[in-house]
Amino acid sequence: MENYYLKIKEYRIQNNHTPEYVAIQMEMSIKKYENIEKGIVDLKLSKLDRLVKILGIKKSEIFKLEN
Repeated sequence: MENYYLKIKEYRIQNNHTPEYVAIQMEMSIKKYENIEKGIVDLKLSKLDRLVKILGIKKSEIFKLEN
C-alpha cells in the first residue's frame, strides 16, 4: 500500500497550497503539519476530515490503491 502521507502532500501541491496555509486552516503549527506529511505524526480522523475539505478531495482518494 502506498504511503498515504505522500498522497496528502501531492494533493496539497496540486492545489498550490503551502504547508503554512494548510497548517493555519487546520489550526495547528506548521511543524506539526509538516510532520503529518512526513508520516511522523499520526493524522486523527477529525483532522483528516478537515484536511480533505481544505484540499477539496474525498477521503477515498487518499487511500485509493494505485496499480
